[in-house]
Amino acid sequence: MRGCGCFNTIRLLLVTLCLPGIVRAYDVTEYLEPNAFLAKVYGDHVPDISLLPIRGKLRDQIEAALGHRYNGMRLRYWQQDGTTAWIIDEKSKDQPMTIGIGVKPDAEIAVLELLVYREPRGGEVHQAGFREQYLGVTLTDSLQLSREVDGITGATLSVDAMNRVAAVALLLHQAVTESATPSP
Repeated sequence: MRGCGCFNTIRLLLVTLCLPGIVRAYDVTEYLEPNAFLAKVYGDHVPDISLLPIRGKLRDQIEAALGHRYNGMRLRYWQQDGTTAWIIDEKSKDQPMTIGIGVKPDAEIAVLELLVYREPRGGEVHQAGFREQYLGVTLTDSLQLSREVDGITGATLSVDAMNRVAAVALLLHQAVTESATPSP
């Protein structure tokens, strides 16, 4: 009986030592704090946070733009002088990435920043040259971005996630600005 206990102890020790090599490690890289992103959008006068309930037609449109079910009940956003800012998490390959998007009153992307990246590969989407492709992009009637964004080899899933979030931010901008516009 005593020999069995020793064998189990050795087996447990081996599993414990080998487990870190089996479990995938994910780097969390924080590129920009949310307050720094908001300062890029609004300067020194950042508006108060607002909440947008996600339901009905808006939920359906968000899920169509994302290509999957959206589980959130509401989204935080900032709005001032027709400019909106959104901080949205979207899954890349295995982990979510946090993206900040500022949208101008004319419904064009003014700022797109990768705030947090949590994957071991594909982090090149944080580079300014890639992100600048989104500036001036609008949303078409079919909920697509108005122009193609050149991808990055080895970061296809991250680029796709950025495209989805850009489309959702533009859609959300339309939703909050249309609801704020008085009907004739």
